[in-house]
Amino acid sequence: MYKIIKNSNFWFIFSGTLSVVAILAIIFFGLRVGIDYKGGTVIEIQSTDSNKINLTKEVLSAQNFSNYQLKESDNNTISLRLPTLTNEQHLSFARAMQEKLPTYTETKYDTVGPTIGKDLTNKSIWAVLIASLGIIIFISYAFRKMPKPLSSWKFGLSAAIALIHDLLITTGLVAILGHFYVWMEVDALFITAMLTIMGFSVHDTIVVYDRLRENYIRNPHEDIEITAEKSINQTLARSINTSMTTIIVLTCLLVFGSSSIRHFIVILIFGITLGTYSSIFVASPLVVRWHRKLFHKA
Repeated sequence: MYKIIKNSNFWFIFSGTLSVVAILAIIFFGLRVGIDYKGGTVIEIQSTDSNKINLTKEVLSAQNFSNYQLKESDNNTISLRLPTLTNEQHLSFARAMQEKLPTYTETKYDTVGPTIGKDLTNKSIWAVLIASLGIIIFISYAFRKMPKPLSSWKFGLSAAIALIHDLLITTGLVAILGHFYVWMEVDALFITAMLTIMGFSVHDTIVVYDRLRENYIRNPHEDIEITAEKSINQTLARSINTSMTTIIVLTCLLVFGSSSIRHFIVILIFGITLGTYSSIFVASPLVVRWHRKLFHKA
């Protein structure tokens, strides 16, 4: 039997270290904010010209654009992100591109104003907060018949702490990758990935908690550490297998899917892996540690 709870100090130190690294990455690197949140214009250009990247840069330079992001995608496509363009600026840019690139085709043109971006940011924050509160209330209600002295609120709050741990470290990864790669940015898909990670992680946590409750009801006088250790080991294979099957599918999407959702898939793979880890090594040890601190059980 694996001694997960017995070695909980190690897991807490490990998670704490990752959290500190994530916070430092967010502070020093920041997040590469996408057009969805800061506003701006995104243009997708399709051309068979092998020198299209350099020619596009020449056009941008000639029209005094310096603050832009340019990356090459699949199918001879270039993705260009700029500050918000007026209709006149857009037409001027398109004419200049057609002169430089005879095979130029504009396949996408979207503009998001800063007001819409700010509104979406506020809604995203509220979505994460409401989801976290809902998870605490749901787990507390679902485990309301937990035998005393165990408390359902301890389970709900411990699960929420594990979720914050997952979201923080995942955001730290996004900050690190976004510092080095232009394709990793914070957009609507980022929030979608974070909410998905929350749902996946809490699902895994509930499986472990439910087994802990069952075992505690059968043996109410057994030491909480022994009961938790037994419960984790009984659900360990299921948690890992469930995560692995999901990660295999996501890896296939990463390899064969569109580059436009690459950041979304990378965030999901990392977050689901981290969520499985926290369900086993963070959420359950937190309940045991909290219980012992309150009731002084050795």
